[in-house]
Amino acid sequence: MKILLIGKPGSITHWLEDAAAALRAEGHIVRVGAVRHSWLDSRIETALIEPLADALAAAAARFAPDLILAVGGYHAPPAFIERLAALPGRPPLTGWVGDAFDGTARAVAALYDLVAYTDTGLLARHHALDFPGGALFLPHAANLAAPRPPERPRSASMIFIGAATPGRLAVAEAIAAPAVFRGPGWGPLRGGGHQVRARRIPHRKVAGLYAGHLAALNVRNELNVLAGLNQRGFDPCLSATPVVTDAQGDLPRCFEPGAEVAVWRDVAELNAIYDRFQRFPEEAARIGEAGRRRALADHGYGHRLAALREALA
Repeated sequence: MKILLIGKPGSITHWLEDAAAALRAEGHIVRVGAVRHSWLDSRIETALIEPLADALAAAAARFAPDLILAVGGYHAPPAFIERLAALPGRPPLTGWVGDAFDGTARAVAALYDLVAYTDTGLLARHHALDFPGGALFLPHAANLAAPRPPERPRSASMIFIGAATPGRLAVAEAIAAPAVFRGPGWGPLRGGGHQVRARRIPHRKVAGLYAGHLAALNVRNELNVLAGLNQRGFDPCLSATPVVTDAQGDLPRCFEPGAEVAVWRDVAELNAIYDRFQRFPEEAARIGEAGRRRALADHGYGHRLAALREALA
């Protein structure tokens, strides 16, 4: 299958790049088109939107894909989606949305043949706002083609990798035992003796960091997520690192709570899980391995593409 992926390269989540690598590994012919250019001054980028959109549409026409998928579908400047939607004889044009949105996204939503949402709360918002067109729930995925880091002794600490938000900071400062926090926006944390490195972690290092720690903490981004799992709900599984996550509404749709992922509803429960994992690392390892098997069986980008194709059929 020939697939044109469009989106913002170089994002902190690496969503576009992971999707491309995983689908290529499955044998698809994939090309990537950038709709945002972080290396450009924002004023220059704005001035160039129209010619860049024209160039992408021309490249798409030459490539003649079977599917166009916009990763982060509402973040693309509308001019890009407008040009692609207007292509003669074009293939299905779909968006994959993982962040909260409001009614201003209606015009872009109307250009897609189908919008996939990583969060059932976002899917419900699509319907509540009476957006046109089809929509479905399509969770994030793991890049199953990514090499698994070599086995090595694990630290007894839990790690969180991602940007700080007010909600995440509050959770971090309530964790009793020392934990590790890596990513932009973090600063000194009160209590706990936590290890903080307030800078972006290169994506190539993320899997190794997960593989070297007892567990991976997940705390939803309260600014963007309603009920869904972010990529942190899937990526650590490939290293057989257990995910210790807040009780997101969509979690049972993807994993078996307690068996394939550890779930907390408040910081007291989070501290209890962390303490138990430190005292019984074999339990952590068992959950991590179960999560790895589930991710391999159900949560690759190939699985998501199959669901998307079925919805478009």
